[in-house]
Formats: sequence, structure tokens, C-alpha cells
Amino acid sequence: MKICILATSYPRSKDDYWVPFMHSWCKELAKTEDVSVVTSGGPGTKSYEVRDKVKISRFNYFYPKKLQKLTYTGGMKESFKHGFLPKIQAPFFLLFFLIKSFKIAKRCDVINAHWTLAGLAGLPVKWIYKKPIVLTEHGGSIRGLPRWLNKFVLKRMDMITSAHSDMIKTIKDMGIDNVVDVKNFLNEEKFLRKHDVKTIKKNLNIKNEFVVTFIGRFEDLKDPLTFVRAILYVAKKIKNIKFIMVGDGHLKKDIESEIKKLGIGNYVYIPGPTFDVDKFLAVSDVFVACSAVENCFSTTILEAMLSKVPCIITKAGLTEKFFIHGKDAYLVKKKNPEELGNATITMLNNPIIRKKLSGNGLKFLERYGFRNRIIKDKIVGVLNSVIKNKQS
Repeated sequence: MKICILATSYPRSKDDYWVPFMHSWCKELAKTEDVSVVTSGGPGTKSYEVRDKVKISRFNYFYPKKLQKLTYTGGMKESFKHGFLPKIQAPFFLLFFLIKSFKIAKRCDVINAHWTLAGLAGLPVKWIYKKPIVLTEHGGSIRGLPRWLNKFVLKRMDMITSAHSDMIKTIKDMGIDNVVDVKNFLNEEKFLRKHDVKTIKKNLNIKNEFVVTFIGRFEDLKDPLTFVRAILYVAKKIKNIKFIMVGDGHLKKDIESEIKKLGIGNYVYIPGPTFDVDKFLAVSDVFVACSAVENCFSTTILEAMLSKVPCIITKAGLTEKFFIHGKDAYLVKKKNPEELGNATITMLNNPIIRKKLSGNGLKFLERYGFRNRIIKDKIVGVLNSVIKNKQS
């Protein structure tokens, strides 16, 4: 089967931190299928490359490339809030996305568009080349684009998949029923492998300290400021501790300012965005996800569970429907730094709880189908079904 993946953004190199789940998705499919990707370019990216059997073609939409602001900057919705340039680039983005898609998708059997915006770019290809489209929605387009535009695109897809229950509900509330639950692939090889913890700690200058980790975009959706404010409560009780914040985004300066204001700089390490999040998880005692919107199913939470790191998660969105407090994760109120801080203290002072939660992580992933062998069977089945329906 020849699959053309349309994605607004994609890891720019094998070690890129940006949307790594996209390459995991394509890499797994490319083990048995012929996979081509059409995505946006950025400074330093190649116009064409083959990585893990995945053929990646990139388009540019503004010149010089260093002025392209819509992707690889923290999310399109956030980019639109920070300046005029991203707004005037939007029509050029869609135009060049469409031109490149026409060229690559002509040779494919099926199109798999990721995010509604990619589905919009793929519609003319569907109509002219008579190619079926499966749209995989990760949440960004649903939250960031007007409802009417999402509905227009989604109604014209042959099938829709999402790993997020809140997205599936939102789509069904639009009167669209051809949507199924298909999880995102995880980089199992990377997170299940044995790490040299001693060397990693030495490189990070971690001695006899607890390590509490936040991994995610520095944007309102992930609420990193609540994590920062919780540190003050923990540091009053536990001194041998280090808080690591892996990520980047528009809130970075606010985070740095808050750390300085609270006087907690000695406890915090911000390495910046990195592909090697597995190394930080390997030395973590606790992982924290504190979104005020939704945690089901954040890739970083799943990667922490895959790494057997116990998680503290905010009760945002549908979190409590899937995560059982004290069994799958330690749940706390959203936007409540004091409660998050106290939960962190409880976890660090109780190795029995940590051991229980870390041991239950893989069981959770199995229970809800977050293993690659299960995911691949399902998405390949969906893609094959729309091809057959188009042919009949």
C-alpha cells in the first residue's frame, strides 16, 4: 500500500524535538508499507530526504526561510497571537502545501492527513485524483481553527481517526460519525531500552537529589507556570531536589521571570527543547503533566509510563475518566500549585506509591491499546477499508 502522509509539521531531523510522534507514526507504517510525507520546511531543512524508509518532501511558503513563522515556533494558534507576519503567511502556506501535495499524492493509494489544516490542503487532491483521505486529528486544529472550517473539512473525509477522546466527542457533536479511536504510535525502542543512568546523572550534575520532570511546550495549553509555582511549596520541605523543565515556547520568558521572582533558580534546570527526553525520564523520580485543558492522551504522559516513571496529572478534561487516582497516576486539581506541590512531596516521601504507579504504567498502556502492534493493525485496517470503499 502506498500512503501519502500530509502533515503541517514534522521532525526536521532525526534528533528533532518537534512533534516526534509524527515520525514514530510514519516509521512504523514504513516497516511494511510505502510511505511518503509532505510537510513544511524551515531553516536548515532539506527539501527531500529518506529517513527510516520514510520519504519526506518539504515545501517552503515564505522567503527567506528564516522568516517562516507558522510552524516550528510553538503551534500555529500561538504563532497567530504573536505578530502580523504569521497571519499574512497563511494563504501562502496553504498554496504551497497544496502544490507539493498534488505532486507527491498522485502516486499514492490513500492519503493520511494529520490535523484539519492538512485535510483542507488534501481536499483538492482527493477530488481531482479520486484518492481517499483518512484524517488523523491530534487536537491543535480543532482548538485553533473556526468550528465552521473544521466541520467543512471533516465532513468531506472518508474516515477520521484520533487518539483523543475529547476530540472524538467534539467531532461527533458536529454530526460527523465516521470517526474511530486510533492511538498514536510511541517510540518503544527508545523508551523501553536500558539507559546508563549513572552517566546521565553525571552529565546533568545530579548527585543525591530527587528529580521531578516536566516535558512539554511552554504554552498555556500545558500550563508550565503552575509547575513552576508548585516548586516553591516542595522546596520548603525537600532540599535535595532538582526540577527539570524540557521544552520551549512563547511562555519561556514568563517562566524564567517567575523562577527569578520566587527565588527558586537553584532548584530548576531548563535544558531547552531536546529529542533526548528519554534520558531525562530515565533519571526522573516523578513526571508531572499539569494541563488545564486535557491530558488524554498526552504523548509525554504515555512516554513517561513507558519509561516506568510515576506520574502526577491534573484533573483536566476527561483525565478522571481514564486515569484512576492512586492506581494509574496521582491526580490533582488543575491550576493549583499548592496541591501539586503537596502531591509531589507525598510521592517523593513514599517510595511504595512510586513503585506501585511505575509498575502500573505498562498495564495502563496495554489496557487502552497504546502498544504499537495494536495501533498498527488498526490504522492499516482503516486505510485498507477506505481504499476498498473507493474502488467499489
